[in-house]
Amino acid sequence: MKNIACIILLFTANLFLAQTWVLEKELELKDSNYHWTSDEWGQLYQWEGNTLWLKQNQNSLPFQETFKNLGQITSVLPINGLRAFIFSESQQMLGILDNTLQVKDGLIALYEYNFSNVSNVAASYRPDFIWLFDQYRERLILFNINTAQTVQIVDNCFGGIGTAVPKAFFEYQQNLVCLLNDGRYFEFDRNLTLVKNFSLAPEYQLFEYQNELWIQKGVQLENLGPSLVAIHFDAPQPHFKQLQVLQDRFYFQEGQKIKVYRLNL
Repeated sequence: MKNIACIILLFTANLFLAQTWVLEKELELKDSNYHWTSDEWGQLYQWEGNTLWLKQNQNSLPFQETFKNLGQITSVLPINGLRAFIFSESQQMLGILDNTLQVKDGLIALYEYNFSNVSNVAASYRPDFIWLFDQYRERLILFNINTAQTVQIVDNCFGGIGTAVPKAFFEYQQNLVCLLNDGRYFEFDRNLTLVKNFSLAPEYQLFEYQNELWIQKGVQLENLGPSLVAIHFDAPQPHFKQLQVLQDRFYFQEGQKIKVYRLNL
């Protein structure tokens, strides 16, 4: 038993020592309070109100578009380097943008499909699909964006208490992950059947990295995967306003600067 314990301790120490943060590049926001995200090519989307900018890697000047019918942009969800979803909760509108920020095939009015108040959307690895959360009915929907049809739907998905607010809502290994503000974790398969349910501390944030789920508490990052030894480490900088983990890169925002890191484990 002592030998096994020593091997595990040595393995853990080696993992810790092998962790190396590599700063790849820096991005700059127009304003530190703007919303932002990035895609698989590292292109930067940022938005405020109903105006969206896209900074492509090969162009010095960003594309800019103002969407008068959208009211306020709630989220932009890159599908790949050429397309992205755009969503407005206030107007209940959803659309697909090309890589010049032009709307493809017009905007979809979600209220025309018997949805009450869609508050969260998540892109799927299947490019024709998107996940929706209708907060009023506590309803989850798998929606085909090309045919504008509901594929799967389930009501009262978080117990039917009517106060569920997702703070993490994304697809993970073809399942839908929902982490609520109170720390409750739910995972649904592609048919919206509940497959996993547990609780985390309410202050934890959740993200996917290297095909495993990870939690963030302050500058501490730790995996929730099936590894023999849980891997945990500190962020490369002690102060940051926001962390987003996108594809295989870590994006740390401090003020108007976004530092993009790669992590070697």
